[in-house]
Amino acid sequence: MSLQNVRAKDLILPLPIINRDDKLLKLTTKDLEFITSVKNLKAEFVGDIKWERSKENILLPFVKIRLINKDKENNHLHFRYKDTTYLPQEFEEAEFADIDLSIFDPIKVDVYHDGQRVGDVSVHTSSAAFKNQTILLDYSCSGHNVQVFGFDGEFLSIGCELVRENINGEIIPSLKLYWISSEYKTLDKFHGPYLISFSKGRIAKVPVINEKKEIKEIIFKIKFPQRLHRMRTSMGIGPYSYKSTSAGLTSDTEILPSVMFYGNYYLNNVHSIKGFEALVMKESVFNHAGIYLGSEIGKFYDDRLVFSTLVGFQALSYRHDIGYDDVYTQVIFPQGAELLFHHPFGMENYRFSVGGFLSPQRDVTYQNFWLRFGSKTFLEFNFINWEYGTRAASMYGLSVGFPLAQFF
Repeated sequence: MSLQNVRAKDLILPLPIINRDDKLLKLTTKDLEFITSVKNLKAEFVGDIKWERSKENILLPFVKIRLINKDKENNHLHFRYKDTTYLPQEFEEAEFADIDLSIFDPIKVDVYHDGQRVGDVSVHTSSAAFKNQTILLDYSCSGHNVQVFGFDGEFLSIGCELVRENINGEIIPSLKLYWISSEYKTLDKFHGPYLISFSKGRIAKVPVINEKKEIKEIIFKIKFPQRLHRMRTSMGIGPYSYKSTSAGLTSDTEILPSVMFYGNYYLNNVHSIKGFEALVMKESVFNHAGIYLGSEIGKFYDDRLVFSTLVGFQALSYRHDIGYDDVYTQVIFPQGAELLFHHPFGMENYRFSVGGFLSPQRDVTYQNFWLRFGSKTFLEFNFINWEYGTRAASMYGLSVGFPLAQFF
């Protein structure tokens, strides 16, 4: 199982959005013991148990073991684990090798000397270590409403991968759901992780068995559309504080209703065309619409933080007052970026994002900053300020957003 080089405890910032200690098994090296059939081969743990993500997006416990050989007559031992041969290094008249071992994996470390297998090493976990059981749902399952029935509290780790296929011009999704249990296996007793590839179906029933030969059925349910539309739209409404200035005349600050429209046209897994429209209007008019290419250029902190750039332009329309001046329209080129948090503050299936636009044009002042939190329905705080010559307008407030139609 190949691993991404990301560990929760290796993070440089103590961000609560990646803290999952309440969902992880309270395993320590005191719950583990070595079993070896090789004479004079000493084994010890190096550091604490760490939780790492597998290629299936499943968080699993790993421990680093150090195999030490002081037998000079049988030196140059080689260790084989998961298709990799580990060669020893020398230190203080001994040879040793460090191996990251998967605690849930029954695969042993084979030991070789002069080309012959001479024994093996494994790590055994005490069954008492699984008292604090729970279901660990990875952020990759966010938005698919994954539900599990039939488990009685045993530890279960779940990861997801959404696959999009273009079939006859339509984007058809398949959801790959990977899971592994600390106690139960499928009846064939093959070791996990197991894969359920949901395509047309939305439910799977799996008979499982434990070491006590107890058999039961667990049920996985998911919810996601039969097809994915390239174009998604949404709308936001809410009260905004608004103030405008023209030729030295400044209006009183008013609380006005605002209307926001959003559109997102999916290109691929990295790029999309994003559009928006924001309007407040009474005697004064302040309307601006933009089209941008959104690109995910970086993922951090276990892929839960996604950084995207927004490159494009806006068309802005402004009027200070009816009868005072005509509607003024201007094309501006503010550029932006957004940081998206998956599972913010431990809240599964939610997202939190912060973003903004700034104008590189010297003669145009434009700031647009937002905070957004929610799932399908979301709350958004937005601040927008524009100045050009003797004209200026600013607005800020809170709106509620919800999905509209989907196309293509």
